[in-house]
Amino acid sequence: MIFLRNYYVNTTVKTDVLLITHDVKRAVRESGVPSGLVTVLIPGATAGVAILENDPKIHEELKKWVETQIPAETGPRPNRRSGTGRNDAHLRAALIGLSLSIPLQDGKLMLGAWQEVVLFDFDDNKVARREITIQVMGEGAAK
Repeated sequence: MIFLRNYYVNTTVKTDVLLITHDVKRAVRESGVPSGLVTVLIPGATAGVAILENDPKIHEELKKWVETQIPAETGPRPNRRSGTGRNDAHLRAALIGLSLSIPLQDGKLMLGAWQEVVLFDFDDNKVARREITIQVMGEGAAK
């Protein structure tokens, strides 16, 4: 069985760090798949997703590290048909990764006790509605 669902979060004009584990767990519940694999994808190229300890200090440290590796550009946004952000946002998202996969067993994500799925939105020059695509694949549906 394959279950695919899109969820949305609102972002601000700064680099956002958002916990999205609840959206992933909701997709798992809605799918009814007891065991398999969950893939989380952030369509577009200016946001990334990671599994991290649920500690805002760790989230902030990773954000700062990425920002030091790829400094912010100045000046106006590029004029792209896609309307997406500056080159630095694309490169920062690529550094984090645009997708991840999590094993699913007995209807539960195989995460550590304190781990969360964290979205980093680097398109920091506009307010947006960010799409999250979650696919649950597995053998049959739960009874």
